[in-house]
Formats: sequence, structure tokens, C-alpha cells
Amino acid sequence: MADVRIAAAARNAVRAALVVAGISIVSACGHPAPSEPSTTLSTVTAGATSTNLPVTASPTIVAGMYGDPVAAARYWQQQSLEDNCGLISVADVVGQITGHAPTEQEMIALAESTPSQANPGPIYAPADDPSHANGTGGIELGDTVVLLAHYGITSLMTDTTHPDQTGLPALQRYLTDNRKIIAWVNSAVIWNSDDQRSTADHFLVVTGIDTNNEIVHLNDPGADHADEQVAVTAFTAAWRTGGDSIVVTAAAG
Repeated sequence: MADVRIAAAARNAVRAALVVAGISIVSACGHPAPSEPSTTLSTVTAGATSTNLPVTASPTIVAGMYGDPVAAARYWQQQSLEDNCGLISVADVVGQITGHAPTEQEMIALAESTPSQANPGPIYAPADDPSHANGTGGIELGDTVVLLAHYGITSLMTDTTHPDQTGLPALQRYLTDNRKIIAWVNSAVIWNSDDQRSTADHFLVVTGIDTNNEIVHLNDPGADHADEQVAVTAFTAAWRTGGDSIVVTAAAG
């Protein structure tokens, strides 16, 4: 595995964010989504999971639409493990920004060789690894900041303790500014499955908000297609279980 070195500034920023949040935000990614979740309104299938095509400079302007989910869909990948939705979400964001999405195996290798800022072991470890206090596998939300920093991408973790930085209006602003968003949600609410609905357990990428049709567009690594589309009410209910927690990339320039 590569010798991964993360800048001290990035490490300290993540430590500070975790302290401010006051919670341990970790996802084991729930369970695979059903093939036809009833909350999904329509789908667009991505042609590939990784590409070297250039990144669109700014979102396509459509009245009532924030973000460009069609452009983002090309960087969607489906997770093959139950607990690596966070890693695949990071790969998706890297792809949208750089034009090349790391593969699932590349993300696993990176996370297994990079120290976690929330656990004594690496960012990613098996569910029964004693170095991870939660013991459920997955990764901490704060550690997505570290992984993005490896690719030269600056990002911020935030939640409802900073109300001006989260909520639907904030997501709309970020998407308008071509910033990328990883959200922490409850998978059962998103997929309309019978699993628990009280606790967030899944990471995904928010790629668009359609205010005309009250739809949120998602690149969800637990779904079986790119551009998953769910009702705003379903998304906000799922997101609320995680305190409206997100990691958002810094504005360009």
C-alpha cells in the first residue's frame, strides 16, 4: 500500500470538527437498497463508474434546479461491500472535481493505510477490528475530510450546531456554487425499506435539488443506479436522523 501522508493542518481541522460536533458520526451503510424503492421517482443510469472526461465548469442552469445531477451521474459507483458507502461517496466527489473517480479498491487501500482522526486505527477497518470503538465497520464522517484532502480537495464537516451551514437552503447555495456534498442519512427512509429509521447509517452524495418537482437528486452508492431521485420530504426525514450532517467541499478559488 502507498505511504499516505496527510498534512497536519488537515488532521487538526478534522479533530476540531469532531470536537465541535460532539458526536461520533460513523456509517456501516445499512443494507443494500431494494431494486425498486418506492421513494425513487425516476432514474438515470450512468454509462461508466470512472472516467477521464473533463469536469463541467459550472452546473447547467435550469430554472428551479440547483446542481447538475446529469453531469454528476457519470461518477456514480455502486458499493460492493456493506460498509464502504463513505469511501465510494468520497470517490464520487473526487471524480466530479477532478474528472477521474478512484476505484473502490483504490479507496479501500487508501483508507486502510491512513490513520483515522476518530479511532486509534486506520480510517477503514473490518467490522470486528478492535481498533474501531464502534465495532460496526464503515468510516467516520470526519475522516471523509481526510480522504478528500489526500486528493487536494479542501472540505468542511458541519451539522445543525451551525444552522447557517446546513439545511436545504444551504445545500441549494452549495450546489449553485458547484460545491460537492456528502450527506449522512438513514438508508431505510431513503430506500423505503423495513430497517430501523431512527438513526443515520449511510453516506451518499447530493447532486441536485429540483424545487419545481420537490425532488432531491442523489448519487447513492447503495442504490443500483445513478441519479437516484427521492421526494424532498423523504430526504429531509432521512437526513434529520443524522443532525443534517454533511461534508461540503470548499468554494473554488
